[in-house]
Amino acid sequence: MAFASGSEVRVGYVAESAFGTTPATPTFKVARVTSGGMRTNKQTGVSDERRADRNVSDVFLLGLAASGSYDAELSYASFDDWFEATLCGTWATNVLKNGVTRRSFTFEETRELGATDSFSRFPGTEFNGFSLSLAANGKAELSFDLMAQKEELDDAIITGATYTASNTKAIMTAPRSVSALTVAGDTLKVMSLDLEVTNNMRERPEVGSLYSNQFGVGRLEVTGTIEAYFESNDAYQNVLDHGSGALTFTIGDTTSEKYTFLLPKIIFTDGQVTAGGNDDDVMVSIPFQAVYDGSETCSIKITRAVA
Repeated sequence: MAFASGSEVRVGYVAESAFGTTPATPTFKVARVTSGGMRTNKQTGVSDERRADRNVSDVFLLGLAASGSYDAELSYASFDDWFEATLCGTWATNVLKNGVTRRSFTFEETRELGATDSFSRFPGTEFNGFSLSLAANGKAELSFDLMAQKEELDDAIITGATYTASNTKAIMTAPRSVSALTVAGDTLKVMSLDLEVTNNMRERPEVGSLYSNQFGVGRLEVTGTIEAYFESNDAYQNVLDHGSGALTFTIGDTTSEKYTFLLPKIIFTDGQVTAGGNDDDVMVSIPFQAVYDGSETCSIKITRAVA
């Protein structure tokens, strides 16, 4: 019997017209991911029934749900669908702003076993959030958080299913690919930037079903932290003043294959200056949260095809 290898796992996804319903002859897009996966989360209960022999009389199934995350390296045009779904927005003239449009997908994980493969399908998958991490001398790393209605197992592809290969665009990096990074109008010397987006989704269990209905969605929250080299009091003074401003940067290496991320209004939260040890640099840590900006009519905006 063949054993499955992690390097051979294929992740595909296809948009659904109705939540939890996989298209009859799906065209799966193969995703460029590095690790992670989805799994079923069983909710169980233990009987409280009294027994003279002190044994547990039953353990029963209360509900089934699925969730997980996929890690990835940012490359151009590889995750535009995922950004759109997470932000509940719609790409328009290469601009994406956070909105209220819900999208669901069926995800499929294929585990290579030779003659007969193993398939896990997750209909009713929605994106709860994503993170983007940029660190000096590092790759531009992504992680996407997902919730799904259920998991279905199979040992064959869906009849008529096809698979579209992922692109082969270059991986973006923090030292080579990032430019025009400004924080409240200042050009800081940044060691790392972490950006977190969450939709605060929740399950909606129902009497008569083991599975959630379409997930509830809360407020979009966009937060992050900037670690910058301490050059003057200016950045830290902004923290103490509960200051605000725009955060923007462009990432990409090829003309017209770049993204510009704009958080038009961030508010600095509980930052600090850290001295470290004798062989460390003095750093200023600047946590922030994005809020609605009336001029841009959003909290976060992504522009693609930037020159």
